[in-house]
Amino acid sequence: MKEEVQLYIERAEKFRKNAEFNFKNGDYDLAMLHIEQSMQLLIKAKLLDLKGYFERTHSLRKLLSEIMEIEGVRDFLIKYKTVLRNLERAYITSRYYFEEFFKEEVEEAFEALKEVKEILWRDQSTSQIS
Repeated sequence: MKEEVQLYIERAEKFRKNAEFNFKNGDYDLAMLHIEQSMQLLIKAKLLDLKGYFERTHSLRKLLSEIMEIEGVRDFLIKYKTVLRNLERAYITSRYYFEEFFKEEVEEAFEALKEVKEILWRDQSTSQIS
């Protein structure tokens, strides 16, 4: 199981790097999609680590609600409710139609991604989740 968790974390990091590339190129819709994918994988990795499974959903809010026992998750959900909704919309719209996102929205999403990573993986060595 630990190996699978590590693979999810590594893939999350690749999506984060893709998001940075997209952001630098002004492709904010793709940056949002890749931030969403990165966050989704970090959350699913934590669910696998704690519970051995995760629900088959793409809703970041629903996934996070499954790990409310982790200190900081409840506050994170409150603080970033709009960002999380935007990220979920980014995932859905990337598949079915186009939605424009703005630079400031992507910057907020990057902040949320950094914070969720710190909350979920604060007890892990930094080399494991770079």
